[in-house]
Amino acid sequence: MTTDPQRALRELLAAAAPVGSETVPLPAAVDRVAAQEVTCWEPVPHFRRAAMDGYVVWTEDLATATPEQPIRLRVTGSVRMGEPPASGPARGEAWSIPTGGALPQRGDRVLPLEQVQRQGAFILVSASPSPKPNVAEPGEDLLPGTLLLRPGEIVHPGILGALIACGLASLEVYRRPRVALLSTGDELTEDSGPLPPGRTRNLNGPLLAAELREAGCAVELLGTFPDRPEVLAAAFRQALTRSYDVILSTGGVSVGAQDQVPPTWQELGAQPIVGRLTLKPGGPFFAGRVGSSWVIGLSGSPAACLATYHLLVRPLLRRLGGHRWTVRPLVRVPLAGARERTGTHLRALWATLGSDPPTVAVLETGGTLSEIARANSLVLLPAGTPPLRDGSCVPVLCLRQPEDRADLSIPPVLPAPLVVGVTGASGSGKTTAIEGLLQRFQAAGIAAAAIKHAAHGFTFDRPGSDSDRLAQAGARAVLVAGPEQLVLRLTVAPTLDRLLALLATATELLTPSPAVIFVEGFHHPDRPLIQVGPGKETTARPWIHLPALTELDLAQREQLLDDLAARVHTWLAGDPAQRPDLGR
Repeated sequence: MTTDPQRALRELLAAAAPVGSETVPLPAAVDRVAAQEVTCWEPVPHFRRAAMDGYVVWTEDLATATPEQPIRLRVTGSVRMGEPPASGPARGEAWSIPTGGALPQRGDRVLPLEQVQRQGAFILVSASPSPKPNVAEPGEDLLPGTLLLRPGEIVHPGILGALIACGLASLEVYRRPRVALLSTGDELTEDSGPLPPGRTRNLNGPLLAAELREAGCAVELLGTFPDRPEVLAAAFRQALTRSYDVILSTGGVSVGAQDQVPPTWQELGAQPIVGRLTLKPGGPFFAGRVGSSWVIGLSGSPAACLATYHLLVRPLLRRLGGHRWTVRPLVRVPLAGARERTGTHLRALWATLGSDPPTVAVLETGGTLSEIARANSLVLLPAGTPPLRDGSCVPVLCLRQPEDRADLSIPPVLPAPLVVGVTGASGSGKTTAIEGLLQRFQAAGIAAAAIKHAAHGFTFDRPGSDSDRLAQAGARAVLVAGPEQLVLRLTVAPTLDRLLALLATATELLTPSPAVIFVEGFHHPDRPLIQVGPGKETTARPWIHLPALTELDLAQREQLLDDLAARVHTWLAGDPAQRPDLGR
């Protein structure tokens, strides 16, 4: 019996709990996972203080100050940093104060230095003060009750100042999971010199050890072991005596005669939690418990081993380490290039995710070491995903971004619509062809969309209407929202790629989204083209060349449109024979 990876992770996380906690001095808590909630229990700072360098005065003393009749105040004292609040100035007096100094008991504002003129033992004020008193009240940085840290959050350096300001000297943090790592296989060696035929170097051990340390685990490599049950059993027993939180092995988890890891663990009393996965690559898998220790077996293939690690093992380790979030970001991104139909298993494809513009490119050979080194993401194609055109939106697990969720919930694929250009001379029947195709697709229950090319421009709504007035006033975008429809006007030059991007964004509001888009008046070398009539001068090779529809009688036109709709529908259904030759 096999398990879907999404369900498998839910079962693993449901059976897991943090491995324990410890209290460490606050500086040592940086980059650790908090095991306690921290709330500020006193205002920070806890006293009134000056917000800038200046003089403490009374507001009422300055009410009549003007350039012609400045107010004259005697400086009778000063505030020193670090001292408790002193008595302060009497009426008609001023005290000097530095930024951050404790506001004295008397005086209700701070006059900035640049707003006064010093004359010996006096200051002159030539204008009444602004409403702002330039006084920082207690709790300006932190108020009592402010939540600073939740259990499961990483203690970043930026939070350290707030914790120290609250008087915290130590913090309870989750203990790092202790992981024992071993590799199985008669062919494996740790040698770095020339290898005899049939032997391979142990790649998975060092690769996984680096990943485990990056995930916050304490790792110990136990070496390589042959595929013999008695040797494996001895190695596993020895690991169990050392109280590891996780004993992780690579190799020996499939169904061949040499794959002895799952039965060996079960003979040692392991309680299975998850077995083989509906995942390619990475289906061979075993996870269970022996006492308080987790025991996990991964595939021996580096591509499969690391794919399963990222999907299941890393999230489990983060749960054991007390992290609040266990799964890295899952985003839906346009696919660069086409993909064939997915079989009965979830496909995890090594890929590179770019950001300008956001696209993801699958690395073609399926996970060589050079591709794994370049990859920053996994494209996840659910079982039964249909053939995908370039631009289809696919789920992507980001491998270089921090976790932001608690569950592996793979969003559905959004296949890119088939985009078909329809061109031809004016009056040849292009609009009639698209109209007939849309009617037939609607009757067949297939969502379709259209883009109309207005060669001589057009009037948005009618002249003088509200929408026209807004556009004429300079609005770059005008959206008219009616009871059952929306119309959008953008002041931008149209290109086919820009039109398709705009329509793709807009059709996210539609259910179902269009399976095909007919574009009148545009063609593209990578898109199929229907030419109606003789057409204009173009180097594009039509996929289908129709006679001018305006020259046909009704019966001929309807039959031709029936045949055309059937050909487009057959291609949509995935028949390679119906794919057009685009002249490449």
